[in-house]
Amino acid sequence: VAAECCSSFFLGCEFSQFLPLFFLLLMLLGIISSNGKRWKEIRRFSLTTLRNFGMGKRSIEDRVQQEARCLVEELRKTKASPCDPTFILGCAPCNVICSVVFQNRFDYKDENFLTLMKRFNENFKILSSPWIQFCNNFPLLMDYFPGPHNKLFKNVALTKSYIWEKIKEHQASLDVNNPRDFIDCFLIKMQQEKDNQESEFTTENLVGTVADLFVAGTETTSTTLRYGLLLLLKHPEVTAKVQEEIDHVIGRHRSPCMQDRSHMPYTDAVMHEIQRYIDLVPTSVPHAVTTDIKFRNYLIPKSYDNKTMLAA
Repeated sequence: VAAECCSSFFLGCEFSQFLPLFFLLLMLLGIISSNGKRWKEIRRFSLTTLRNFGMGKRSIEDRVQQEARCLVEELRKTKASPCDPTFILGCAPCNVICSVVFQNRFDYKDENFLTLMKRFNENFKILSSPWIQFCNNFPLLMDYFPGPHNKLFKNVALTKSYIWEKIKEHQASLDVNNPRDFIDCFLIKMQQEKDNQESEFTTENLVGTVADLFVAGTETTSTTLRYGLLLLLKHPEVTAKVQEEIDHVIGRHRSPCMQDRSHMPYTDAVMHEIQRYIDLVPTSVPHAVTTDIKFRNYLIPKSYDNKTMLAA
C-alpha cells in the first residue's frame, strides 16, 4: 500500500497523516484504522476474547493441525507437478480464523469460502498496485476516473455484507451463557453495554473488527508461508538441515506441536530469518502521535479522535 500520506488532498485540513483510500475503506471502525478510546477498548476486548478461544495457546493446536493436514492433502493433489500454491496457502490460515470467528471451518470447495478468498486475493493485488498510490495522492480523482479502486470498494462492500449475514445468524441463535465464537462474545458485550450511549461496541464496529481479523491474519500468514517456500527452494542446503531436524524430532508419523519448538532451534531460527528477510509489512499501518512533536525541525501534529476525523 502507499507509503506516504496524502498531504496535498488534506491541505487546509488538520489531519494530514491519514491515507484517503484507507479512510474511505475502513471508516475508522474496528482495530486497524481506529484511534483513541475506540482503539483501546476494541483492541483490549479482541485480544482477551481471542486468547480465551486459544490464540497463542496450546488449546488452538487442534485447529491448526487440522488445517495443516488439509493443506498437505491439497498440495498432494498436485502430484508434485508445478503449481502456484498462493491460493491454497491462503485457505489454511483463513480457515483457522473462521473457526474462531464463525465457529466453523469451511471445506476448500465451499462456494462462499472460495468467493471470500477470491475477494481477499483481488483486494491485496489492487492495494499493492501503483494505481493505489496514485489514488492516495490525488483522491479527488477517484470519483471521476474508472480504475481498480472501484473493484476494491465493491469487494469490501460484499465482504462486509457477508459478515453482516453471519452476524444476523448469530443473533438469531445467541446463547449468552454459552458463547460459541468471537461474534457471540461481541454480541454479548453489546447487550451488556446497550444503555451506554458512548459504547464502542456496535454492530458497525463488529463488522469492522471481524474484517480486520481476516485482513491481519490471512494475508500475513499466507505470504510468509509462500515466501518461506521460495526461500527454501533457493537454499536447498538450509532445507536439508530443516528436514533433518524435523525427521529427528517429529518424524514422519505425527503432526508437529508447540512442544516441539523448543527442541528445534535450527527450524525456529530459519522461520525467524524468513520473517526478517521478507520484510512483510515494510511501512506498517498509518501511525500518529498523541501530542505535537518536533523532530529534526519537522513538526508532527497530534492525531485527532475518530469523531473529529469523521466530522471533517
